[in-house]
Amino acid sequence: MSIKARCRIPICQGSDQSLATQPTPTAGIPMTDVIATSLADVKDAVESAIAAGHRLEVRGTGSKSNLGRECNADAALDVSKMAGIVDYQPEELVMTLRAGTPMDEVEAALADARQMLAFEPPRMGRISGGPRSELQGTIGGIVAANLSGPRRLTAGATRDYLLGFEAISGRGELFKSGGRVMKNVTGYDLSKLMCGSFGTLAVMDEITLKTLPAPETSQSLLVACADFAAATKTIAQIFATPHEPGAAAILPQSIAAEEAVDTGGAFTAIIRLEGIEASVYDRIANLQAMTGGETIAKPASETLWQRIRDVQPLAEKPHDLWKVSCAPSDAPRLVESLDSAMGVRFMADWAGGLLWFGASRSRDLGNRLRTVVAELDSGFAMLVRDVAVTRDEIAPFQPLPAPLFELHKRVKASFDPRGVLNYGRMHSGI
Repeated sequence: MSIKARCRIPICQGSDQSLATQPTPTAGIPMTDVIATSLADVKDAVESAIAAGHRLEVRGTGSKSNLGRECNADAALDVSKMAGIVDYQPEELVMTLRAGTPMDEVEAALADARQMLAFEPPRMGRISGGPRSELQGTIGGIVAANLSGPRRLTAGATRDYLLGFEAISGRGELFKSGGRVMKNVTGYDLSKLMCGSFGTLAVMDEITLKTLPAPETSQSLLVACADFAAATKTIAQIFATPHEPGAAAILPQSIAAEEAVDTGGAFTAIIRLEGIEASVYDRIANLQAMTGGETIAKPASETLWQRIRDVQPLAEKPHDLWKVSCAPSDAPRLVESLDSAMGVRFMADWAGGLLWFGASRSRDLGNRLRTVVAELDSGFAMLVRDVAVTRDEIAPFQPLPAPLFELHKRVKASFDPRGVLNYGRMHSGI
């Protein structure tokens, strides 16, 4: 079956696109799970769901199934078989691949060409832990969740490297955005919208990403700091130099000791430098002279940053995980707001702009974090892994102010007016 239709998405048209128009499910005709191998299969599944009044949970390998709310779905739409690299031109720094392509396959192809995805996608299976810990995930899941690792601080996020895609909307219509070239100005910039939509707007197939040459080597600088605020200040001073640091994290002494990078300070600031070997050695020597810090060479540095990327110091413990994104300058206040009686373990990436918290008393922690985030009027707090508290007890995503919720609702209605795709995954009612 070939698909020739192109969808015309009425962006934010208003109440006539209400999600309340979901038809009553056809009596006595349950919908079975669908394993899609093509967009034609996806189109058929979405059209069937619309006709029968059913809803679908879009699923890959399941490595990120704990992110967000439980979907109110009648059947699963499995897209993990929509996999494979369609076109990779290293000399053009462009890779086109299908959404279900496993991350191991993506990274192997890039390594052969000495290239990388600059946004350094994390492995959510490891962060999720438990039975999901061995799941490598897919590139489509990375894009749908807009997941980025330590290099996001200087290189940008997933959304900055998505050049184009093709997808089936919740209307059952095929649409494309962008293309396979760096400079593409055709139509709406829907790539930014799809990143972080968690499969609630459309089901992607072919995805085109910008790649970059991998650095020749890397080293890390470890600096002892008296407290968390001092660590953020040290990092800011280092980033103000011409020595081009690429990533920065902060570990409290207990975790630094577990990771064999304890500097003796209450906190350790970790700064990564990448590039040509001679340049890295010169830059890190200058920073070492400036800070009095210690250095670790490439093998140990790479292992450490992979563990930071995948939040292993916290994810390996059996407790809930919270992710907070905020301005680095606001991070000290968040950390200072925590009650030691909560038994919270935490670490920071992105120079303090991304904080991870683990605790068994997750409801108290979540309420505290969201209260402070609201007072700061900056960022969000998200429940990433639920062990002690369930996603029915506390909303995984930061609750939205009424105007923002209405905007989300209108965008959802433009792409998926019947609420067919991942209904309720991000927020109740959409």
